[in-house]
Amino acid sequence: MSSDSSSHRISPLVFIVLALVVIGISWWGLKSLSEAKPGEGAAGAAAGGPPPATVIMAPVEGRLSAQTETIVGSLRARSRSQIAAREAGAILTMNVDEGDLVKQGDVIATLDGRRLSAQMAEAEAEITVAAALVHQKKSRVARSSIDLEMKEKLFAQNAISESEVLDARSANNVDNSVFKATEDSLKAAQSRLELLSVRLDDLEIRAPFDGRVVERHSDLGEWVDAGSHVATLVSSGDIEAWLQVPERFAASVRGEEIPVTISATGQTVTSTSLTVIPEAEAASRTLQVVVTLPNPDGTLISGLSVSAELPVTSNEERLAVPVNAVVQGYTGPGIFVPLEKEGSPMPVARRLPVTILFQDNEFVYLTARGLKAGDQVIVEGNERLFPFQPLIIAEREPETSPGPQK
Repeated sequence: MSSDSSSHRISPLVFIVLALVVIGISWWGLKSLSEAKPGEGAAGAAAGGPPPATVIMAPVEGRLSAQTETIVGSLRARSRSQIAAREAGAILTMNVDEGDLVKQGDVIATLDGRRLSAQMAEAEAEITVAAALVHQKKSRVARSSIDLEMKEKLFAQNAISESEVLDARSANNVDNSVFKATEDSLKAAQSRLELLSVRLDDLEIRAPFDGRVVERHSDLGEWVDAGSHVATLVSSGDIEAWLQVPERFAASVRGEEIPVTISATGQTVTSTSLTVIPEAEAASRTLQVVVTLPNPDGTLISGLSVSAELPVTSNEERLAVPVNAVVQGYTGPGIFVPLEKEGSPMPVARRLPVTILFQDNEFVYLTARGLKAGDQVIVEGNERLFPFQPLIIAEREPETSPGPQK
């Protein structure tokens, strides 16, 4: 037991040797640091500071710009109508199918008109009778008027009694009343014939506007009542985009001729016709904005979803930097710019806090104190850059187009 324990015991001499080695290495390192000259190091870095960073810069640009916000909505036809029958009857002809394009006034369907034709013949006969009766009563009025005139002359000569004059006057008044009644009957018969003519025309159900049939509700031979839907028609030509604009952008859509770009079905359409519905939705706090779009080839279809880029600021010149120039930190967004430091053989990095206005594609529009168009800003190599770190400015490699394949 004692022999095994003594074999595993470490001699104190080993610890002394190790301690001397550590002390020697530390002394040599401290001496090397104390003898190093300022400015030595990788690429002339300051003693004890971070080494220089290789960066690429780009100029700050002044660009004419306006902030836009993406809003969504849907397309609607300017007119949509469920075309109804104005008369009851069986459908004799059905001239359209779903998808058909019709012009205003085209006949969509025709109803059976035999009953109305018979009623029109009857009304024409009544007009003939009423006209003859009017002629008869008119002649009677003329005869009684002459008789009254003669008796009044005879009464003035004391040739007849007054009662005979009174009887003649009464008969003339009755004849005039009957004549007017027959004239009214003739007018009533003529009005009835005119109404029947209108009803007969209504048997042809016509398109109220240019459009496309999206649904057919009735078929050939089917009986329809007055008011029954025959087909649904949506207008062709210009179409409307109904957009949901948040209330914070309400002031941006109050002007006239605001350009709005609509993207739908893979194409972009621009319009300047914009109308604000003067009532906000209480639940979503959004405004309904209607934009009229040209649709000459009919590719924009009612019901499709759309997105719109709506300008929400004025169009003015702002400072713009590439997106890569902006770095995020604990204090917020910022950019690095080169700073010539006295006594330093190379520029150092200076961090400027910025206020981001908005982003448009590959550029960020911002404001920063002391920054102006034409200043240089670091766009590459700024990911791990420290303030006042020395900079090695590199040129951006030009993009070369690939040569012809062999």
